[in-house]
Amino acid sequence: MKRYTTHFASKVTLVVALGTLSVLPGRAWADEPSNKLKEITTVNSYLPGDMEQHWARDEAYNLVHADIIKGYTEKDGTVSIRPNKQITRAEFVSLLVGALGLKKSPDQDPRAFYDIEPNQWYTEAVNIASSLGIVKGVTEKSFGPNDKITRGEIAALITRAFAYTIDFDEMNARQFKDVKDSYWAAREISKASSVKIINGYSGGYFKPFEYSTRAEALVMLSNALYLEENAVPADKTLIDIVKANAEDEERALGAVDVERLKEISNKRYTGYHKATSDLTAAVLRKMKEEGYKIEITHEGELKATVMGKWNRIAVVEVDGGTYHLQASKEGGAHLDNTQTVKGVVMLKKDSVSGEWKVYTSDIPLLFTQKMLSALDIQ
Repeated sequence: MKRYTTHFASKVTLVVALGTLSVLPGRAWADEPSNKLKEITTVNSYLPGDMEQHWARDEAYNLVHADIIKGYTEKDGTVSIRPNKQITRAEFVSLLVGALGLKKSPDQDPRAFYDIEPNQWYTEAVNIASSLGIVKGVTEKSFGPNDKITRGEIAALITRAFAYTIDFDEMNARQFKDVKDSYWAAREISKASSVKIINGYSGGYFKPFEYSTRAEALVMLSNALYLEENAVPADKTLIDIVKANAEDEERALGAVDVERLKEISNKRYTGYHKATSDLTAAVLRKMKEEGYKIEITHEGELKATVMGKWNRIAVVEVDGGTYHLQASKEGGAHLDNTQTVKGVVMLKKDSVSGEWKVYTSDIPLLFTQKMLSALDIQ
């Protein structure tokens, strides 16, 4: 089944249409002066600036939008991924455990690593992974949380973590010149290459002993997430969710019910989509506070088609339906915009509740740059 990270994730970030304003990755699509909405800051946190020209940008945007990875907040307020920075063992295990929503084994206690102290930010993740047999430490009694993790180690951890959800085919494994049969992770590297979680370097090399960058780690994780197909949802389940969301949102927008929009966002959305939905509600609230009379109408019927689905991620294409927003007040500007509901939405399965929630979309927003300017919020 075709994966959608390559073209969709960059499309979402590169062309988040705000009226005539196009968004570049990492560029705040509204400035942040003293009178900024906090929702603008949240939206900007999903637009890492250092991924725009990076080879791993598509996978990074997708994982950031899904709240699977978090960026760093720099001194100037921008958010970055630092893709070329090497990643530690603790960081990768925390990323892996969080992405899969793993829980501690009820049948096996974690290893008592002397360098995993209680109450460290990575302690729980390492204990979970250890109890499940995903990590085994650098020695029998030490884990090395701050050690840089190698590419070979990541291949081993990923194949163990996805052992029951990916159908590895070692008959199709690549033979890397620098991975000897005697290397402890040779079998895991073989498995990972058989389904293209890893691809290696030109010339037939994998470089198993090189430290992995954050970009390499998140790409390997992303590749694995789009190979889980042994517990996919029914098309009807996904379509019903998308349509129910659209119907509830249509009623709330028609009534200009900001509180109801927030309820829908909190319950049905996550990640980047929740951030943009919350911003829409905040802009409408600001309009009402400024005394604008708001009318939002909707035409058309939504059609939805499942384009791809995996155990934890799904892609649904939507088409049909147009929103018209008009806002005016005496002595003030007349604001209007037309939003065409046509594009792609992506959903992820919540690891706690098991519910499918929309985490990103390339459907244009309901308000425009002109509206933000008129409301003095940029």
